[in-house]
Amino acid sequence: MWAGSAVARHGIVLLLLFLGGRGFSPVPCNETQTLDCGMSVFREVYKLFHMAQEEVTIMPFYLRPSLKIFSSKDGQPPDVTLSDLILQAIQRKVHVWILGWDNAASEKFLNYNQDHEYEMLFEEAKKLGATAYLHLMLDTGRELVASVFYLPHIKSYAFDRKVAVVGGIDFVENRLDTPAHIRPNPLLVRTAQDARHPTMNEKPWQDVMIKVTGPAARQVAMILIERWWTYCASQGFARTQAMRPINAVLDSTLWHVKGAMSISEWKEFQCEERPAPAILGLVDIRVTQQTQNITTNYSIIIDTPAVQSVGLDSNIHKNLLLQSGEHRLVNVTGLHALDTNVPKHIDLEIDGRTVTATWNDTVHLKLGNETLTAKWLPEGVWEPDTKETQMCKVTISGSKMWMGTSGVVTESYDAYLNSIRNAKRFIFIENQYFSTDFPSSSPECQHMHDRTRAVLYSGAKNRVGEVLLDRIKRAAYSKEKFTVSVILPLGTEPGSFYPNLRGAYCFEESVEELWKSSNLESDWRDYFSIFFLANAVPVPEDMGGPGSGFYGIFTHTKSIVVDDEVAYVGSANINDRSLLGDRDAEVGVTVWNGPYPRQFRETLLEGHLGGSGKANASDLLASLHKVANENAAELKRTMRISFPEGTVTRNNVTRMLFGMEALLNGAPNQVAELNFQRSRVIAGGGGLDHFDWYVVPEAISPPKLQGLLFPWSRRIWGLPKMTHIAQIFSGEFNYMERPLESESWLGPPVPADQPMFL
Repeated sequence: MWAGSAVARHGIVLLLLFLGGRGFSPVPCNETQTLDCGMSVFREVYKLFHMAQEEVTIMPFYLRPSLKIFSSKDGQPPDVTLSDLILQAIQRKVHVWILGWDNAASEKFLNYNQDHEYEMLFEEAKKLGATAYLHLMLDTGRELVASVFYLPHIKSYAFDRKVAVVGGIDFVENRLDTPAHIRPNPLLVRTAQDARHPTMNEKPWQDVMIKVTGPAARQVAMILIERWWTYCASQGFARTQAMRPINAVLDSTLWHVKGAMSISEWKEFQCEERPAPAILGLVDIRVTQQTQNITTNYSIIIDTPAVQSVGLDSNIHKNLLLQSGEHRLVNVTGLHALDTNVPKHIDLEIDGRTVTATWNDTVHLKLGNETLTAKWLPEGVWEPDTKETQMCKVTISGSKMWMGTSGVVTESYDAYLNSIRNAKRFIFIENQYFSTDFPSSSPECQHMHDRTRAVLYSGAKNRVGEVLLDRIKRAAYSKEKFTVSVILPLGTEPGSFYPNLRGAYCFEESVEELWKSSNLESDWRDYFSIFFLANAVPVPEDMGGPGSGFYGIFTHTKSIVVDDEVAYVGSANINDRSLLGDRDAEVGVTVWNGPYPRQFRETLLEGHLGGSGKANASDLLASLHKVANENAAELKRTMRISFPEGTVTRNNVTRMLFGMEALLNGAPNQVAELNFQRSRVIAGGGGLDHFDWYVVPEAISPPKLQGLLFPWSRRIWGLPKMTHIAQIFSGEFNYMERPLESESWLGPPVPADQPMFL
């Protein structure tokens, strides 16, 4: 059982924090569900598509509509595409709204050919005579100058404004995976067998989403609604439409963008239809009848709150006729700026008299012998019992460019910081990134913002690491029973490899240095540790065996759980792009005051630890250490791979498993079993789909692992010794934009001290 009093206490703290902010108000959300990995997400989305009766809203980071990723029968390989589900829905006269994005680099450099995908969808809908129900938009930003690097990093889907799925999973191939992350797996997307896909599967992908219902789902849908309306009224939309002929020629001739010269007829209709405004609240109104034989009609005007985004027409007032003795719950609908709260009061005009109805407080107005009573319910929610009701806050980051807001919104950042600061017993973080700012005095990590003096340069400005380190320090000094457990990917894709590893390396070192400088008697590992996910499986003969294969699992999750009382699940990474608000746009859900945070953590760790009940909430870090260390011992026994040392022993010779050879075509600082390119892929950090494993032929019987958890340490990659020179000269590690290269028709240059991928 969850500790009700403790949850209520922590919940009230968070509730007060969030109610003081902008955007969506917290709402009750007793029906929440964790969808762990793509297979469970796609199974749920498949069902929700078939249940939808009026509307489906999709905000993807990336989608592949023609790819088979859904299964019509559980336990069978995927046989249904997103296009299939969309076309079936629009044939049932269900409106499908898809709001993607397109910045100046998406098609030219990233090969995100969403324009072409949308065109194919539109043509299929045209064949069915159902284009009136398919609504497509590529959001290019609301400013006159296009964004080159930043984008809406949102992955959120809503159905009939009643159910929503929010998190980090897109409708693309390698997201189809299970918590076991077994390769090969015939139930996943299959590819041709080649050097990039020895198992005919793509790289393992650990990710998670949250399913919410009721008011929280309606708020998720409202994000698409407001973004659609603000984009149609923006300079960015006018810019994009005016530049279409020129961009088509340039994209085709200079960049060879797929389908650049197609007519893209669907773009003519992006703003012809717009999603209907959503419910801002309810007015509970009645007129008590004093005389049975006399009925009076009252004309009432409800002053709809003017909470629409700047630049949009004011919300339309609502008119109704109410009779003596009548009681009604009136929906008040309108547009809702994503950085504005629905007010706690609303004005009603009755026969020339004005009365103000307030949140959960009944107002009375005498009308001769009769009495009108009214109550305003913003967000359509009755006053919850905050001691008993689980609450959700739809949590966003963004600015005018992608969200249409008046200023910069940093709710994702606030959720991380507030949760960490208020932690009492433990913090559990699972995230794709750990690129953050914190103090350090070590030779490698000090001067982190000074490129001329830094050994390991960091341009990160978010203070998640600083606040986390401060919380660990307070616990150590006061000898609290307090732990921080972090799960990060063993390897990441090229753009994040250096900043991610630099953050983890320097943070672990800073914790260790804190213990040494303070002469603390305890072991720092009892307060803080980093882990990673990996697997070892039998390798069939036709896939490079016999033997056993080791591979890392790409961790794409964006979550934090504190004390089993508060949880954030969404699209926001621990990096500047996600958290500062003026770069990428993000959507997540923060949950507190109920069982969900504990259930979410238990669901994740059930897969990571190989079963339920292995994670002890009263001593979470110790229970994770136990499983991770036992897995490491078993891997060493069977495959001679040692973690957290990061070594492998072959023919009685021990050396590093992962290396930096072939990174700069220069001499490595140490000999490793694998060069850098292969190291990163085997660690789980290949490109979008690249998978590889490290096969040990003599290990005929694979390790008997408990789940997937292993201990991490900065020895695995040896970052400072091997990247000091590399980070200065290598585009692989540095990723700093040079002003001269960015000065072009794409827009003004980014300042030279601003890292592109942080």
